[in-house]
Amino acid sequence: PTPNKKSMIRPTPFIRQAERLINRNPELFGPGPLARRATGIGAMPPLKGLVTCATQGLAVGLVGGLAYNFIYGNPGVQMIEDYYKENPPR
Repeated sequence: PTPNKKSMIRPTPFIRQAERLINRNPELFGPGPLARRATGIGAMPPLKGLVTCATQGLAVGLVGGLAYNFIYGNPGVQMIEDYYKENPPR
């Protein structure tokens, strides 16, 4: 008979602490300690997930920037234009 793997590891305080860190709640994680399955971007192949994430980030940034520019205008440029209206260059 082959020896049990747990009996081969000497139970040090570090090993005992690591054993306590594993959540073995089957209702939360399924049969194994971390048996959750990825969904969405996490389930994609790595390169496709990276490209999707980067594309979504760029789209959100662009839409957010355009919305800010539409709502607030461009206060920095407006301040410069107001300054030159009050103090025209010679």
